[in-house]
Amino acid sequence: MRFDRATRGVHYVRLLAKFASPFQPGELVVHTTHGISRYVGTRMLQADDGTRSEYFQLDYAEGHRVFVPVEHVGRLSKHLGADTELARLTAEVQHRTPYSRPQKPK
Repeated sequence: MRFDRATRGVHYVRLLAKFASPFQPGELVVHTTHGISRYVGTRMLQADDGTRSEYFQLDYAEGHRVFVPVEHVGRLSKHLGADTELARLTAEVQHRTPYSRPQKPK
């Protein structure tokens, strides 16, 4: 099977996530924006336009879930500390980005 350059990397990442996910179900993982969550597994989801993609499912406190495209695996890392509480997805956290900085005191 032959792949053009534009899709080769995406195809490889999908295969990697499907067959060799870097996380085990139930492990705590850290998302760069949203904080500590519990990794559930990977899921295939279909967009409104009919395209299907694979996502990592992360569960947060209070029953919230986030689906991260496997192409963004770099935003996730294993939590290496002791067991801790899952992050709460509040409005404050949802609007924070990796590039945002705290306000300076006046």
